[in-house]
Amino acid sequence: MKLSIKYFLLLCIMCLSTIDVCAQNVGKGIIKAPKVPKIKPPRVKPTVNWTAIVAHEVRKVNEASSKASTTTSKNTKLPDVRLTIPRTKNSKNKQQEILSSLLSSQGLYRLDSLLKESYVLRFVNYARINSQSTEGEDVTAFPLSMGQRQMARLVEQDLLKMAKNNKSLQVVRSEREYVYAKLPATTKRKLPSIMLMAHLDITPEAPGGNIKPIVHRNYQGGDIVLPSGVVLSPESPQGKHLKECIGKTIITSDGNTLLGADDKTGCAVLVSLICNLLYGKPFEHGDLYFVFSQNEDIGRAADGFETKYVGGNPDVVIDVDGDDPHAFSVENFTAAMRIYTFHGKSAHPGEGYTNKYGDALTAASYFVGQIPPYKHPSVSRGKQGYIHCYDISHPKDSVGKVISDDYLVKVRLRYFDKLEGDTLRQMLDSAEGKTIDAFPFVKVEASAEILQYENVAYTMYPTLPDIIKKAYASLGKKVSPRSERGGTTSAMIAAKGLRGGACLFSGQQAEHSIYEWTCVEDMMDMTNILQKIIMLINK
Repeated sequence: MKLSIKYFLLLCIMCLSTIDVCAQNVGKGIIKAPKVPKIKPPRVKPTVNWTAIVAHEVRKVNEASSKASTTTSKNTKLPDVRLTIPRTKNSKNKQQEILSSLLSSQGLYRLDSLLKESYVLRFVNYARINSQSTEGEDVTAFPLSMGQRQMARLVEQDLLKMAKNNKSLQVVRSEREYVYAKLPATTKRKLPSIMLMAHLDITPEAPGGNIKPIVHRNYQGGDIVLPSGVVLSPESPQGKHLKECIGKTIITSDGNTLLGADDKTGCAVLVSLICNLLYGKPFEHGDLYFVFSQNEDIGRAADGFETKYVGGNPDVVIDVDGDDPHAFSVENFTAAMRIYTFHGKSAHPGEGYTNKYGDALTAASYFVGQIPPYKHPSVSRGKQGYIHCYDISHPKDSVGKVISDDYLVKVRLRYFDKLEGDTLRQMLDSAEGKTIDAFPFVKVEASAEILQYENVAYTMYPTLPDIIKKAYASLGKKVSPRSERGGTTSAMIAAKGLRGGACLFSGQQAEHSIYEWTCVEDMMDMTNILQKIIMLINK
């Protein structure tokens, strides 16, 4: 098979330049060291120029393959590189152990192993950063943790390293720590522009401090017992996909924290995809935009999004943040929020009428009780919408002091059908009116409705679902469209007036929990599928 010299040189050099991180993690017990094949090495000096060795050997393989026939079959494997691993006497160097583990039984250094190792290293580097997003009390502010900023800078650095060797790649990190990348069109023909997205933050719903990724190579089935005692079982809902990962590489946390696969897997996939597009076989495509957003896990990914970095409103939008390897979402809830404020007035209950006692707590409770039980989330399923009064609390004044006489009620509206949405709003208006009549001494104020995310089906590129299915089929995989009872980055951006997009699998499993895990081969597959989608869109 004819290979791109630049591409494989980059993979090898990238793997070796970051191998120290992996080696350090082996020493700490974070990554399990694989067994080292017994290979008799030649006598060499202790000092080794690893990059030069790999570059030389890869160059020889590419020169040889360029002379061969370019005709290949679907089952053609990447060629092996004959790479001698130098050792010193009684060496315990972890670099050599890891490199030796990538050798085939014939003593050949496999390029597919190098490629997989680059995914492991990239994801582990991303996952170790605690980039949890946290919603502050000021809803107008855009909170960013130090970990979120660190994650943005790391992705930016990875992309800038590629841009040094290929000036066509444009990289920008915005003031709100979004990272944008652009690959300009490779043809003068008018082709659809495409935007692919992932998010840099991780959820605050599970412990996220001191994340310790653990790499489990050549998974052979059965339970995975983590250091904390947590058991990830293929018989559990969290581990059901493990049955499809026999012989593959699994990454988990140590069981004390989440892993951050939601959506560090999406970030790793998109960075790897950009690498493929830069150094792989070129093909015609329109403008390609890549967005690494913030605060998705607190529902605010669209708040810091800037259209000027993506050419306004791209024709096709794809979100890489799904958790099902066999499905992709093509529609989702429309999500809106209302905030009701109940202004009370203290008075002695014995003189409540005379002193116009405004009991805001009872009024707020009465309002919640007017919502029909059959519209509660606990009885909603499929494409049924709901009303959820999810928080009652005291508001605060401009200096942060609690206003004890008043109460806030936060309400979520969710629906697929616009007519049902109108019905839900009428129910809220009716509940507000009844509360005002029942409690004349309590002033009720409703905020303007806040559209949090929109149904992507309304504005999605018409042929995108069929293109996605064709891309999967070309790689021997089946996938089905589904409705999402939740929101995605694409849905949040659609609420701002941009086109909606499909949400594809990123490699994440059991997200928002200490059971969270990913399969490295899933991330590799998704990189190839996304590249195939880009090809089909522009065909």
